[in-house]
Amino acid sequence: MSAAFHSTKAQQPIALTPTLARSEGIEPTSHIVFARIYLTATGSPAPTEFDISLPTLTVQCTRRPNDKFVFELFVNFGNVTDTAFYPPWRRADDELFPPVTQKQPLMMEFLGYTHVKPVRRQFEYVVAPFGQLRYNAPSGGSPNLEEIAFYFQYLRALPTFRLSYPGHTVTFETAPLLAQIHKEPLCHASSL
Repeated sequence: MSAAFHSTKAQQPIALTPTLARSEGIEPTSHIVFARIYLTATGSPAPTEFDISLPTLTVQCTRRPNDKFVFELFVNFGNVTDTAFYPPWRRADDELFPPVTQKQPLMMEFLGYTHVKPVRRQFEYVVAPFGQLRYNAPSGGSPNLEEIAFYFQYLRALPTFRLSYPGHTVTFETAPLLAQIHKEPLCHASSL
């Protein structure tokens, strides 16, 4: 791992329900305050206790030292157990440019009482934790035109969220996640 990437000590998320957990803290090198909410995929049979190794949707709300609030969405398709917060890349003496990340288009479907056309948006594999995909925010290196917060308006009305790419599909029932986001001060400050 690059010297420019440091994680907080791997915190174990605190289970709130068998499918929902959260962690929070302050990253010591960047001084970023964070709250992370984890939702495991819908499945059968229903889990009796929270299991982070299942496919997981992770909402991350942060406050940077300059008081900028950032909201990010991560997903993994299973077997990712690293729950540490990794701050954004920052330049180190031996590195001039951020690492190149692999991009993956995912199909996002919002299911509920009405039909909404699925949308294909780009996610990127983050350097750490390995196996996590992050919604690629609009920028010169991203074809996405909307911030991820835009899609939370869909989830409020259509609370079943399906993500897929060839050979992989995962479905999340997001009502508990949305309720927890509503309780998080950092997420409120991120305009959610």
